[in-house]
Amino acid sequence: MARSNTGFRSRKTPRHAVSTRAPETPAILPRAGIGVRLIALVYDSLLLIALAAVVNTVLIAIATPSQAADTSTLTVLPAGVRYGLLFPATVAIIFAFYGYCWTRSGQTLGMQTWRLEARRVDGNLMTWADSLRRFLSAAAVPALCGLTSWLLRGDQAALGISVAAGLLFNYLWRWLPLASGAQGRCLHDVLSQTDVLRRPAGATPKHRYRFLGLFGDKEN
Repeated sequence: MARSNTGFRSRKTPRHAVSTRAPETPAILPRAGIGVRLIALVYDSLLLIALAAVVNTVLIAIATPSQAADTSTLTVLPAGVRYGLLFPATVAIIFAFYGYCWTRSGQTLGMQTWRLEARRVDGNLMTWADSLRRFLSAAAVPALCGLTSWLLRGDQAALGISVAAGLLFNYLWRWLPLASGAQGRCLHDVLSQTDVLRRPAGATPKHRYRFLGLFGDKEN
C-alpha cells in the first residue's frame, strides 16, 4: 500500500517538487466512527491540558508584579492579561500541537492509539494551511455557541456547556438531514476538505514520528 510523502520533504528536496508516489486515498481506508474519534480527542485533551498548564504557569509568573512575587502574595491578574495573553497562548498551543501532528504523520498521540489518521480528501497529508483551515472549521461552531452564551448569560458554567455542545454538534452533524451529501463526514471535515480514516488492526506503520522528540519512532 503506497504512502504519500507530501508532508515529509527532505531538506534537499525543493519545496515546489511534487511527489511521484500515489497518495493513499480515502477509498482504501474506512472512515473513522464518531465514538473512537471522541475517545482520541479525550486522550489528546489530557496532554493539551498539561502543556497549557505549564505554559500558562510561566506566563503568569512573568506577568505577576514583582512586589507580589517577592512577598509571595496571591494576586489576581488583570482581565487584560487573562484574556489578552493567557487565552491566546492556550489557543496557540492547541493549534501548534495539532498542526505539528497533522503535517508530520496525520496522527496525534491519541489518534495513534486508536489507529486514526487525519488527511486531505485526496489522501495526502495536510499542510500547515490545511491544518489551520481544519482547526478554524472545528472551532467555528463552539466559538459561536460560547459567544452567544456569554452575551446572553455571562456565566462561565453556561459558557463551558455551550462550547462543549458546539463541539459535539460538529460530530453529530453527519447524521442530520442537511448532511446528506457529506458522505458520513463531520462538519469540520467537510468545511476543511479533510477526513479522518482508521487503519485496520495490525496495519499501523511501524515507523511513527516522535512528538517533540519524546514519544514514538521517527517516520521515514
